[in-house]
Amino acid sequence: MYDSHLYTKLKQNEYKLPKDLKTSDKIIDIMLSNLSSTDSILRDTIAYHIFSEWLVIRDNLTIHQKMRIYNYSVNKKNLLFKIDKIDSDAVFQRSFLALIIALLLENNKIHAFLNDKEIEKIFILLNELLKKEQNMLSFVEGKGWSHCIAHTADALDELIYQPTIKNSDVKIIMNSISDFYKTNTVILTGEEDERLSNIIITALFMKKISYEEVTNWLITLAESIPNLLPEIPLINIKQFTQTLLIKLSVLKYKVNFKDFPIVNRYINVSKNNLDL
Repeated sequence: MYDSHLYTKLKQNEYKLPKDLKTSDKIIDIMLSNLSSTDSILRDTIAYHIFSEWLVIRDNLTIHQKMRIYNYSVNKKNLLFKIDKIDSDAVFQRSFLALIIALLLENNKIHAFLNDKEIEKIFILLNELLKKEQNMLSFVEGKGWSHCIAHTADALDELIYQPTIKNSDVKIIMNSISDFYKTNTVILTGEEDERLSNIIITALFMKKISYEEVTNWLITLAESIPNLLPEIPLINIKQFTQTLLIKLSVLKYKVNFKDFPIVNRYINVSKNNLDL
């Protein structure tokens, strides 16, 4: 339920929480519950915006307050809430808790308030969310963006920056991306390819994966499209591969597009054209 008085008071107080522990905990809990709302104003414009102020823009939370947010968000029961219900509005909770995890990880880059086990728990649950999520809705009329895969990708992208994430962890995330693309049966329309490819670019930037490992993985991904109803995985994997290869080209990696038949299989170049 929208409490306009609470929101106005927070805004006027520069998003500072009351010093009284019970009161501040209650406000955090209210905002966490608002993340599952189907009201896009309450969920996006108010609740998510407030968490952005707390964790990134103002960066004014205590460790206790951050951990209260962590313990709610990085909780299997909450993050994977009703994940087996494809058409359920519960997707908003999963999606926006993934975004809150991304904010927590962004804050952790500066303050390192999370220990290794807490980072590992995030790693496990985000991989599970990516592999199990079946709701591929992007924008829902009257409810706003659900976009769970894209938001999960944003959180995984922030996870790559964490010092405890190593090459072996990046490869597990890449396997999760592969599993997602091979099992998803819906044409993706919400720029999931953009957000998922960012994970790979960040891993390269952080030197947690090599360019050769990335290209070999991409080739394997294209070669492992399931035989049963392959059209949809093929289209999605082609889009992802194109997006990632374009980004790599822009970043001056030596991309040989001939190594990726999935992106040039419809190109017919005659010998005469090649000689021009």
